[in-house]
Amino acid sequence: MLRDIIRKEILDNITSPKFVFTFLLCTILILLSVYTGVTNYRAEKKEYTASLALNKKNMEAQPNYNSLAGIGIKVSKPPQVLGTVVTGIEEAVGRVAPVNIAADPDLIESKYGSNPVFAVFGALDLMFIVKIVLSLFAILFTYDAIVGEKEKGTLKLALSNDLPRDRLILGKAIGGYISLLLPLLIPLLLSLIFLIVMPDISLGGQDWGRLLLIFLMFFLYLSVFFSLGLFVSARTSRSSTSFLVLLFAWVVIVMVIPKAAVITAAQARPIPSVHEITAKKDAYLQQIQVEGQKSVRDWVTKNQADAAKDPKAWQDKFRQYLQDYQQELTNKIDQNNAALERDYQQKKRAQQNLAVNLSRISPASALTFGSMTLARTGVDEYDRFLASVRAYKPIYTKWINSKLGQSINFQTGEQAKISLDDMPQHVYEQEWLSRSFVRAVPDFVLLAVLIIAFFVGAYVSFLRYDVR
Repeated sequence: MLRDIIRKEILDNITSPKFVFTFLLCTILILLSVYTGVTNYRAEKKEYTASLALNKKNMEAQPNYNSLAGIGIKVSKPPQVLGTVVTGIEEAVGRVAPVNIAADPDLIESKYGSNPVFAVFGALDLMFIVKIVLSLFAILFTYDAIVGEKEKGTLKLALSNDLPRDRLILGKAIGGYISLLLPLLIPLLLSLIFLIVMPDISLGGQDWGRLLLIFLMFFLYLSVFFSLGLFVSARTSRSSTSFLVLLFAWVVIVMVIPKAAVITAAQARPIPSVHEITAKKDAYLQQIQVEGQKSVRDWVTKNQADAAKDPKAWQDKFRQYLQDYQQELTNKIDQNNAALERDYQQKKRAQQNLAVNLSRISPASALTFGSMTLARTGVDEYDRFLASVRAYKPIYTKWINSKLGQSINFQTGEQAKISLDDMPQHVYEQEWLSRSFVRAVPDFVLLAVLIIAFFVGAYVSFLRYDVR
């Protein structure tokens, strides 16, 4: 009996115009989003390779270490292959972090910064299609699942026979959900084939695991709206009322709650502006530079007599003094910047956590944060990369300060030609799948809890539903 109900529900859905429309639109949008993601990834990968080569060429072209210390090194963030499916914040944040002895590293040169028109329209990725378009289709498939049958009189007719209500609601739920997934599964399989055959796309074992978990989150997200549709349909007496209630709920869940959470967090946990922090760093840098110039002049005046006695010994002593003092000043700058940054990051993290926790009552936010975490295109990945660059800065500054002191020629006043052979390299380790999954578990749990709550509500409501 249950099998017959499921079969009937599937046949009714796949022979309806809404199924054909859903299938065609899903196929077009999903394939278009993956093609766009692959195109963007290939362009970013090419740009990343060119950026590494140009940065090295620019550093090698500097006449001396003093010039090299001024321009520093640019650390480029590698593109994420799963950004083809979930773009995240990859295009909104910077892609390059300059590292030098003075400034604190930060990411610059975002895609939105170079071409603001991209910020207007945003990214068309698979997550966006699932979150916005397919969730609406889930409502379209379920808003009249119960109440529509009542209006047509078929529900009363079916229950007049020896048909338990629990089997009927279960069969309609399973059959309707299979009908909803069919237009999604076929384009997804075609997209996976497209990713496999593309020569510039290389997916490792962990990437496939991440992709499967992302798809699982997509299915759970659609299940939330599907079960919500069943619940509302079992609580209303007219299909038009059911559709309006579901549309209102969709707007609140997908649009209002995430925006309201960000606004509330900004008001409850205000943080200083980036410009204010930068101004404080610049003011301290100018102070250190003035103090440094005065200290060097005082040292030369104090040790001037030794220069006449033994010029070579004085030069070696002065070279060592410059190297040590430059490193001391660099450490002071780093400590001041680290203190300012630590305080700023703590306040920003508190605001960010509040916004995330408030918005997580919406399954749309859970989908966004969970899929970005699994794709390594979210805020956490941005913070990890920036932290690795800031950890690399003291290593780089120590190397450049040692080169500055050793390369001075007191006879000619010139510095030796630079050599990058022994320059320490920035190393960035990608986050393992196990760690990403642990951080995404709350989002999976939230989606599962909402599915159970809405389905139980639909089940209980249908058992008491007036079919007259």
